[in-house]
Amino acid sequence: MSLSQRRINPSRATLAMFFAIFAASEVDSIAAILIETPPQSVRDGSEFAGFAANFWLGPLFFTYVRDIAGMGREPGSRWIGNRHFLLPAAVTVFVIGTFALLEITHDNRQSGNLSSLETLLLTFVHYGFMFLSVALAVQWAVYVVWVLITQAKHVERLKQYYASTEGLELRWVSILACALGVYVLQHLIGQIIILLGGQDPVTPLLDSFLVLVVVTALALWSLRPSPDLEKATRILAEIEPRKEKKYEKSALDAEQSERIARKLVHAMEHDFLYRDPNLTLAMLARHVGVSLNYVSQTLNQNLGQSFFEFVNGWRIREAMPLVAKGEATILAIAYEVGFNSRSAFYSAFKRETGHTPSSYKSATARH
Repeated sequence: MSLSQRRINPSRATLAMFFAIFAASEVDSIAAILIETPPQSVRDGSEFAGFAANFWLGPLFFTYVRDIAGMGREPGSRWIGNRHFLLPAAVTVFVIGTFALLEITHDNRQSGNLSSLETLLLTFVHYGFMFLSVALAVQWAVYVVWVLITQAKHVERLKQYYASTEGLELRWVSILACALGVYVLQHLIGQIIILLGGQDPVTPLLDSFLVLVVVTALALWSLRPSPDLEKATRILAEIEPRKEKKYEKSALDAEQSERIARKLVHAMEHDFLYRDPNLTLAMLARHVGVSLNYVSQTLNQNLGQSFFEFVNGWRIREAMPLVAKGEATILAIAYEVGFNSRSAFYSAFKRETGHTPSSYKSATARH
């Protein structure tokens, strides 16, 4: 799919590479199923290939998430991204060297005539794999955290420009990151047991089933076209650098900021702009006749709120008396004040009032 596009999408190219490496990580299971009694060299090669491939999955998934969130377009991000692949590259070199060493010393190992240097090297390799097995678990724990942090930063960036972020928040990324972490953890445990001379408790059939679940989930979520998300990240990538530069050289003084703040409040209080579920920062800026950068700066520095918090605060203010009356359904109230989903309304209502709509209704009824 990635190669069929006229212009290769970086995130799709990364995803294609992720799938390819994921397949490589399963080559030992594939070999065990296809070959009843594989030669020792095939068995060693497939296990080593799968072991090395697991070190590439975390950085690739993190790079993919950063790309679809639009953070891979930031200055210097290419170098930052390349650094994530230093460890996988080093592990791959180590694994290739180990495989070559085992092939060279095969006859001597069989006859028990290993030289002192060969014995030393094989001992180093043995402990090296034990260390790397632990390093893989640490690496994946770190990348799961990084992915979750990236997703949270993505949501915060959206809130600077959008009043409604549902459908753009990449919540599925957090779920999948944890699922991939669990999968790699079980694969790691199996590798440690094998290195200690035991039998991998995860059968090829179960391992294949886990792979099917992970790959299917990733394919279903990630391959769905998301023009809204791509548009959002493109807009943010264009706006943010300009905003930062203009904030540094801004001629906006306290009096002007106060005047803009009054315009923003008037747009909410009298023009009810917050009732538009598709309201964006650019639309608000056009309505009040002020540049987008000045509106953003006023919200952040004068009112101490993101655009998302500012708009949803007004939505909840209108919703509170309606909820207290109880004459309309929660969903009807949510739509009336500008929310586009029940869940978004519940989250915002709880954040603003400290109550769910039902508990707020009960509390006001008692008073």
